[in-house]
Amino acid sequence: MFRKLRDHDGTPLVALDKDELEMDGVIDEDGEIPADKQIHVQRLDEGTYIVRDVTDEGISELNEVFL
Repeated sequence: MFRKLRDHDGTPLVALDKDELEMDGVIDEDGEIPADKQIHVQRLDEGTYIVRDVTDEGISELNEVFL
């Protein structure tokens, strides 16, 4: 899935699929984003980034496939 990189007041943004975020429990069934929700973004290599949900337990470990 391709997404357009957008400029939001000088900050580059990429939108994530709302339905997939709901499936993963990142946002609620009504599509609402919790006010204190945090997401971890990590640069793995040139042009390669991974986005992970942050829960009370922390950040999930990366599968070997991604390393």
